[in-house]
Amino acid sequence: MTRFYYFYFFLILLLTSSVQAQVVDKSFIWDGLERSYRVVIPPGYEEGEALPLVFNFHGFTSNSIQQQIYSGMDQVADTANFFVVYPQGVGDAWNVGWVFGSNEDDVGFTNAMIDTLHATYGINLDKVYACGMSNGGFFSYRLACELNDRIAKVASVTGSIAPSQIGLCMPENPIPIMQIHGTADPVVNYEGGAGVSVGIEELLDTWIDINGCPLEADTIFVPDINTSDLCTAQLIQYTGCDDNVLIAFYKIINGGHTWPGSLINIGVTNQDFNASAEIWNFFNDRYPIDQLVNTEEPILNQMSLEVYPNPFLDYLMIHSNNTRINELRVVNALGQTLFFQKALNNNTFRLDGINWPAGFYFIQVRTSAGNQTIKIYKQ
Repeated sequence: MTRFYYFYFFLILLLTSSVQAQVVDKSFIWDGLERSYRVVIPPGYEEGEALPLVFNFHGFTSNSIQQQIYSGMDQVADTANFFVVYPQGVGDAWNVGWVFGSNEDDVGFTNAMIDTLHATYGINLDKVYACGMSNGGFFSYRLACELNDRIAKVASVTGSIAPSQIGLCMPENPIPIMQIHGTADPVVNYEGGAGVSVGIEELLDTWIDINGCPLEADTIFVPDINTSDLCTAQLIQYTGCDDNVLIAFYKIINGGHTWPGSLINIGVTNQDFNASAEIWNFFNDRYPIDQLVNTEEPILNQMSLEVYPNPFLDYLMIHSNNTRINELRVVNALGQTLFFQKALNNNTFRLDGINWPAGFYFIQVRTSAGNQTIKIYKQ
């Protein structure tokens, strides 16, 4: 109980420190009930501009405010210039086919929210996406199954599909999906739970079949940047699917029932990537990302390129042992260039990053021996 209250007050503290002018609480009557949702308006929004929209659904017994703070997606939306909406479920739950939780028409509620948000803000109806945590991840898949004509892509963090619903999912068109799940999730078990969830491998097989994907997948080993988080990550990608859709699966080895990259620790939380940033990259067509993350090879490759320290606090040293650096670029997790310089005329460079926010960055180096991208982490 003490842990719950500590978590609750931490949420309130973070919420009151945010920019309230960009958050609007809205509601309307749907199916005889007043339904509410929070709209985060990005600072770059101009009236009449058709921006993308991301729904971010909370977990079972959680709520829209907690999901807003826990996922940290506002920071991504502010930078990438898209609307993020945090809906509130009736009884803090979403109707996903369980015998418990909600029995409300949440699919109809979401459909109505899309119409309302388009009428109010002129959102881009071709770029409406859904993601969520746990129960919210289950519900994102229900939207992929039943609202396939309005939801372009979905992402689930620690969610799955209820066994009673797995055979009912028959979307009209292939739809890209991203799954993020820990192998040691104690709530939505990786192997599945009777009456609650199908196993994650069965879940992926279902979407492989729906989307007409080949069974072969590419596996990328995400660099273990944070060795103290007690887990590692793999990115498994299925390409060559119908309509060129993609299935992306972040498998968190020993990961818990948590949102990777979150600053709030409620279990084993992977800190080698940020789920909110990667979900947006997936929605925003920045995948496949085989050129952006390292595989099992160490940082030192045939180019003899070294980047250290990693993680870093205020500066980086970039050194090429066998050739001079012709071009250096630093890109953040949203693909924005923070630093660019040509013709360095040497093979060692010190890069100051003391004013960069904590998070992941990509160092892109061009030399006469070739090009390389290295992923690094700012503490």
